[in-house]
Amino acid sequence: MVDNSQEPKEHDVSLCGHYKIPADDVVLGELERINQLMVHGRIEQKIDALLDAFEYGQAGLEIIIHSLHDSSREVREAAYFLLQESTELSAKEILQEYIPYEFFKCLHTWNGETGMSLCFSISSDWKTLVSVDNGKCNLWDLRTGQLIRTLDIDLPNDDVTDYVNIAFIPDTQTLLLASEGIVSVWDIQTDEIIRTLKGNYAGSFATNLLNKTTIYLYRRDRDDYSDSEHPVKIWNLQTGQLVSTIYGHNTGEESDLIINPSEQYITIMYCHFKDARGFYDIVLKMWDLQTGERIDTFNVPLSKSDKTFFPTLSQDGKTLVTCSVDASIKVWNLQTKKIIHIFQGHRLIHGYQPIFLSPQANILASGGEDNRINTIILWDLIRGEKIHTLQGSAPVTFSTEAKVIVSGGADNTIIVWDLQTGEKLCILEGHSSRIVDIAISPDGQTIVSSSDVSSYFANDATIKVWGV
Repeated sequence: MVDNSQEPKEHDVSLCGHYKIPADDVVLGELERINQLMVHGRIEQKIDALLDAFEYGQAGLEIIIHSLHDSSREVREAAYFLLQESTELSAKEILQEYIPYEFFKCLHTWNGETGMSLCFSISSDWKTLVSVDNGKCNLWDLRTGQLIRTLDIDLPNDDVTDYVNIAFIPDTQTLLLASEGIVSVWDIQTDEIIRTLKGNYAGSFATNLLNKTTIYLYRRDRDDYSDSEHPVKIWNLQTGQLVSTIYGHNTGEESDLIINPSEQYITIMYCHFKDARGFYDIVLKMWDLQTGERIDTFNVPLSKSDKTFFPTLSQDGKTLVTCSVDASIKVWNLQTKKIIHIFQGHRLIHGYQPIFLSPQANILASGGEDNRINTIILWDLIRGEKIHTLQGSAPVTFSTEAKVIVSGGADNTIIVWDLQTGEKLCILEGHSSRIVDIAISPDGQTIVSSSDVSSYFANDATIKVWGV
């Protein structure tokens, strides 16, 4: 038998001056080295240390999570992408709360062919985007940027964005497309027309998924400047049958149509020029969806100083916001037909003041000018007070789940703002013309923007997708 009694034990000092370190001590020593580098190391050393930390389980993961708040953008970005690779539950929970706007970049760009603004609509699952350009209706994969298909439909190729309306039916893969008096109901997975609904010219959609109907508000013909009556038609999407027609509604320059969340009645807002000086009339009518009977009518009382721009109706049909020529903003409770707030914030921009309501109708964003600087003011519609003044311009869109707003405008940039603090989270640059439309996904992880060709120095009719 071999005598091993003289061999050094685990904690004995060997003759050569070295000892065997227990595995736990090795890990603790390595984690301490990583922590020291995260405090005192250079940027490249910190990033290398994060890669090492990724190999040490939950303890290393905590170092990576903490590094999301490092002073270096490069380190924060490395930490974020390492967390994306982790399968640990704690990493997934952190990523659900952390939206990396500072790492956003342009993922895809789709160029228009016409030199005009591109109109687009996005499916409820934020996987598919449809754009209309030069008489074509294109379906795009939002994640890959690839063209899925071009729908086989004839569209007008002049002034297309004015006379074509597109909209996805929520929670479905069905697209509504209206042009030249025909509403086509498309299944985008099979590229087939399910239904064809014939009517007037072009207008607005609203859908009621409870009883599978769609409401279509017809807009006046491009050459029709009369106050002639344009009916609202209610269709059954499953059968393609016309359910009913609502008369007694004259569409105007600005019209809107809202299905109440109770899905029992519809609110229609229309406004048109009252006289040659440009004063608006605004009328709201409420209709019973089952009987087609008018429930209520509200003629909004406006004085001569109340020349109105961009009247906005909330998604629940209970709140109306008007902006007057004196730059005052009036908020109306449509149940009581009373003004509940009057806001006076900034000067008009080129004679108008765009206004935008959050989906819950609890926050209002107004665009204007202060000391020749474009600004956005956020208003609390519950307390009736100003929340923040932001240096930016319209259009504006809200992502209440992510607690941010996104603005973009004449300076060709897109800005993401923290809704609670008013802090500027990031600036996205890439368009070379004015931003005309913005959309943000409910989780705040994807932004889509479109620009027009208003600039004399650029021909930038593009749609861009932003994310990480």
